[in-house]
Amino acid sequence: MDKCDLSSLSKRISGPSSLAWDVGDVASKRMLAGEDIIHLGIGDPDLDTPLPIQEALFEAIKSGKTHYAPLAGEMTLRSAIADHASLLYGSAVQAESVIVCNGAQGALFTTFLCLTEQGDEIIVLEPCYATYPAVVTAGGGKMVTVILEKSDDYQLNLAKIKASVTERTKAILINSPSNPSGTVFDQQTLVELACFCNERSIWLVSDEVYWALCFDGPHTSAYRVEQCRNSTIVINSLSKSHAMTGWRLGWAIGPPHFIEAMTDLAQASQFGVNQFVQTAAITALKDQQTIEKSKNLFISRRDALCDGLRLSNHLGFSTPRGGMFVLLDISCTGLSGKEFAEQLLETENVAVVPGFGFGQSVKNTVRIGFLCDEERLKIASQRIVRFAESKVNKITE
Repeated sequence: MDKCDLSSLSKRISGPSSLAWDVGDVASKRMLAGEDIIHLGIGDPDLDTPLPIQEALFEAIKSGKTHYAPLAGEMTLRSAIADHASLLYGSAVQAESVIVCNGAQGALFTTFLCLTEQGDEIIVLEPCYATYPAVVTAGGGKMVTVILEKSDDYQLNLAKIKASVTERTKAILINSPSNPSGTVFDQQTLVELACFCNERSIWLVSDEVYWALCFDGPHTSAYRVEQCRNSTIVINSLSKSHAMTGWRLGWAIGPPHFIEAMTDLAQASQFGVNQFVQTAAITALKDQQTIEKSKNLFISRRDALCDGLRLSNHLGFSTPRGGMFVLLDISCTGLSGKEFAEQLLETENVAVVPGFGFGQSVKNTVRIGFLCDEERLKIASQRIVRFAESKVNKITE
């Protein structure tokens, strides 16, 4: 009997970028078998959720917070997110402008289902997070890539973005601090982009999940432009700021008609997010101490990894100004990012993500997370440099 057909959606969500995690999957299996692998792939650091947040979860369960939640989220949490956003963006955000989602990834996916349809064009900046191609094309839209340059530290290029806009452009997706490059976009350029999108009635979707990890200055955002909020949507979460990756709680902030559409979709897709997780998230949003500690910790980890990588005479990278990753140019080795990542794991027991998952322009890179303690990162960088230098030496022999 022949297989029953799947929808065209299944093909749109299984493009080349979906294979970026294969090396990490192999590493995880070897770790389960007891092997000592330094896993610097998936952005899930070796940190536990702070104890007060855990305790808030336990108390919520004990108090009966185990029922259906309102589709858009508990109003107490929406209010807490709005208060947090008001401080982050410098002006008032209303609870009604917030919808609670199943993680920032869930928020991204449902956002683009609500914004775009067949034939719409969505501009995505490359290098981009590996799930973006599936996210923006799931509803039938077409991804239009704008390549940011390594020589500019992958900063926004307004001229390139504007040149890519057509009458079919429905949305622009940006990410700052960036995964994978660690770039933090300049605030003035974000203002100009927000105003441009607003004038052209183009949605600007800003993925800001690394908001707490800006190392050299304050968090920047297009949402600070108050007069453009009717065309700007923010995606955010507590995953990176409070070591809550597995809690799967995120949110979107946007104008009323967008929130209404997202709420309707939530009814069909998830029917609410766990009450007890939402209650604990309120405690997290009030926890400023963890944010500062996390930022300082990741600065130290970044420096440990980067200092080690600089011992190579051939590898290239821009020091990340935010987030938790280094995008390393390994073209000197003669290997693609995929080959480098596979062979590095095989010979040095270090797992990284091949660059092709973030766009063809960075296929000769690997993404390295500073996700574990400084000593392990120093060891990892030594192994990466040793492996790279051995490949360069073979070329020059």
